[in-house]
Amino acid sequence: MWVYPNQGRLYPKAGTKFLLEFSDIRALSIYTPHTLYSMKFCYVSLLLFLLKCTAILAQTEAPTQSLNHYVTFLDKSSEVLITRFKMLASYQEAVSRYRKKPVSDLRLPSSGPLEEYYFKKAMTVNGLPAAEMDRLNKNARVIWEKLNDIDIACKQLETHVRLKAYQNDDLKQSEEYVSKIQGMFDRFSHEKDAFYEQARQVYRKHQPYSAADPYLLTEKAMEQVIVNQRALLDSLPYYLNEETRADWPVETVRRSMLADEKFLATIDNTKARLEYPADDMLSSFKSALSSMQPLKGRAIDDYTFEAKQSAVHGNEYYVLLMNQFNQDLLAFQNSFVNYSQTKRRLLYYPAFSPVFAKEKTLKADKNAAGTIPFEDKPPLSFDTKKASAPASPALLRTLNDYIEFVNESLRQMHSLQSTLRNYQSSAEYYRDPVRSSSRASLEYSHEKFKIPSSAYALLMTASAAVPDPYRASVNRQTEVLMNMLKEMDDLSIELIAYTNDKRYLKDQLQRSDAILDRYLTLFDTFDKKKEQLYNDVRRIYETYPPTDPKSSWIIAGKALQSAMDDNRDVLFGVKALLRRESPEIPATAKIESDAQELIADEYQNLKGLQRYGRSNGLCPYSPYEDLAGNSARFADLTKKVKNVSPGSPRHPFESFYYFYNNELVYQYNKFVELAKGRLLKVVNQPDLFVFAKSGESKTANPAKSARPEPVRKDAVKEPDPEITALEKSKTAAAPTENPAVPLATQVLQSKTDTVYVERIRVDTVFVDRNAANQQVTRSLDGFAANNMVLLLDVSSSMNSPYKMPLLKRSIKSMLTLLRPEDQISIVLYSGKARVVLKPTSGSKSAEIARMIDLLQSDGDTDGNEGIRLAYKTANKQYIRGGNNRIILATDGEFPVSDEVMQMIGQNARQDLYLSIFTFGRNPHIGQKLKKLSKIGKGTYVHVSEENADLQLILEAQGKKLAAD
Repeated sequence: MWVYPNQGRLYPKAGTKFLLEFSDIRALSIYTPHTLYSMKFCYVSLLLFLLKCTAILAQTEAPTQSLNHYVTFLDKSSEVLITRFKMLASYQEAVSRYRKKPVSDLRLPSSGPLEEYYFKKAMTVNGLPAAEMDRLNKNARVIWEKLNDIDIACKQLETHVRLKAYQNDDLKQSEEYVSKIQGMFDRFSHEKDAFYEQARQVYRKHQPYSAADPYLLTEKAMEQVIVNQRALLDSLPYYLNEETRADWPVETVRRSMLADEKFLATIDNTKARLEYPADDMLSSFKSALSSMQPLKGRAIDDYTFEAKQSAVHGNEYYVLLMNQFNQDLLAFQNSFVNYSQTKRRLLYYPAFSPVFAKEKTLKADKNAAGTIPFEDKPPLSFDTKKASAPASPALLRTLNDYIEFVNESLRQMHSLQSTLRNYQSSAEYYRDPVRSSSRASLEYSHEKFKIPSSAYALLMTASAAVPDPYRASVNRQTEVLMNMLKEMDDLSIELIAYTNDKRYLKDQLQRSDAILDRYLTLFDTFDKKKEQLYNDVRRIYETYPPTDPKSSWIIAGKALQSAMDDNRDVLFGVKALLRRESPEIPATAKIESDAQELIADEYQNLKGLQRYGRSNGLCPYSPYEDLAGNSARFADLTKKVKNVSPGSPRHPFESFYYFYNNELVYQYNKFVELAKGRLLKVVNQPDLFVFAKSGESKTANPAKSARPEPVRKDAVKEPDPEITALEKSKTAAAPTENPAVPLATQVLQSKTDTVYVERIRVDTVFVDRNAANQQVTRSLDGFAANNMVLLLDVSSSMNSPYKMPLLKRSIKSMLTLLRPEDQISIVLYSGKARVVLKPTSGSKSAEIARMIDLLQSDGDTDGNEGIRLAYKTANKQYIRGGNNRIILATDGEFPVSDEVMQMIGQNARQDLYLSIFTFGRNPHIGQKLKKLSKIGKGTYVHVSEENADLQLILEAQGKKLAAD
């Protein structure tokens, strides 16, 4: 070891240890007392310095940081409460099912111990004066105690359920536990809110507000938004018993939605004065608020007559809004607080904790006085004046909102028209009181009809962007349309009470006929008034010059709009022809010329616009090209229009309705959306031929009403033989709307089949093997009882307007005809095959319809397992002499094993048939499926708009009753 005297430092020699024991240092005789004293002094000084730094660090927590520890504790407590809330709601649902049918034991998941970390963290804050901390800690302990009380009560309920003690006292003790916990939730919420208000007052004392500070200004704007959402949540009830029928504050939701529109317009005014990433969190907060608007809109529109019959709707949106508030809006507010720490210490806002509402009873409103006609107001005339400057983005957006309101109203109206058509078809069987008394009750429901109330409220607010001379007129017209929609809704509510009370047995459907006739008047009037509104909105739009007249969006948009005007004229001509207001088919030369010009000028019109490809929804070329091609197809469709065939269930205009709206209006409006506000959308057109007046349907004489086919103004080409044959086959197979009027007058030639089934079952039935000659009516009278299993493909690929909606529509078209002896089952084969509807009597058509409404596209296809399960279900319910049939509905082929093929053939020989429905735009997708249906001795058909209402009825009429 080398030693340098008088310095007290050691320098190691190579191969020696650098650190030495203190005893070793003392043992070195070369160390002087001065050296040892110096080393001791250094150690003591270092220790004192570290202790002082630790004390300083422990006392540097900012007051706001300490307060945020308390708020974090409240958030975590609310999370626990939300978990218990969901547990209690699920338990109550299980209790309701158990009371009706105690087939299985009640269960509750184990809740586990409470997490103490955040409570202890809040109790150890040190950034506040002692007096303030004492008060806050005292109230924090109260919150913690109440949370523990809730936890204990929930665990008592868990133990009670696990011991199955509820079986001994008919759930009385369980009800007491639930009632006790409900009260605890309410008290916890009050204590939590009071505690946060106390923390907020302390925060304002340490952080005074200054409007000059952009961070404090943004915090205040966010707080106003949050307080508005909290006020809404506090006003909404959540009923533990979902069968509770009580008022729901729809007006409060509407006011909240409109207030949010004002917040959205100003919430990001301070963004430019904030630094990144705090400014980005402000944008995210605005997006979170914006995402709550459609949720509130759906909550308003979904509050229909059907929703008012229980608490399901209110409970659902209570949870959805709570989750959106806690998990989205508050999350971004907290992130803004975190990212603002370098500039300003801000305060968190605590999560919302749910409470249960007390049970209330609302008396049913049966509308005994009848429906009051809508308030009509004459439109205010106005003159337009050319503007010198282009329209503002707000004005253009509002003008398109008027069009969207009309289009949504027409969509809802069409849903109602289809519902009324099916009701009218069923009601005819109840006109004779003798026959109707032996039938199941006549039912009516319009649960799918939703008045676009939220769109109307937002539109009236946004209309401030429309200049005064115009606004009063278009708003008055929109108000009248809204009044008509309300009367349509009220008429259906009256019809529900009418059928529920079985008044049709007393008046032989007189009031029903009057309601249906009133609907026809309303539909026709709505059509005329919406057309005037559209024309006035367009007049306003055309008074403003475009921002850039040379823009390709404007040039192409004008060319497309001109083509749409001509297509609309042709559609109106077809309507006039079918109404017998015009003797001639409208000329189509103009729309054919438009189609040619659009194609020829495509690259000139769209010059400078990016082509993204057809798979990209942002490509402007796709709707442009589709509209051009579809215009030519529309001309071909028009040339082949025919007058109404006697007894035909489908009006010829229906195909024009779907084509015009889906293939023309949709494509044009999609192009307008891509143009981002530069253009004006067009309105859809309704189908006013969905159902006829009840008097006409009963007295119409097909022989007298027949008239020669119309003649076109321009040259008529010879029809395609294949298309003509196809139309004839469709007409021959279509069912009639009026069960009293058969489609064809040919004599039905039936065959008697005797089927020997492996010594197990022998059925003698009358089976019509000639579908072309089949006499079809919308009735199952005279047909064998049905054992029908609907094997439905609900995989993700079925999520298309040409698939799932048509599948649901096809099934529902049959439901109104079912009899008590008919049995319907539903098997799904998306992912794991499963039975979602056990064999259900046709008398419960409403229950079947609700199951159909719940169908959603999701998962992958497992066809083989689905087929096995369908046959297993069908065989369990086999009806001797009945129509035992499986309907496989899919949008594409899938591999079928040899074993399944053999099973299908074997069951077909045992009088259990397999029919296959395919869906989608391509009708040639099922070559292998055709083979499968042949093996199953069933039918194969591609379902489209034209035949969706027919095919399943034909399957239900698969067998005649055996002769007496």
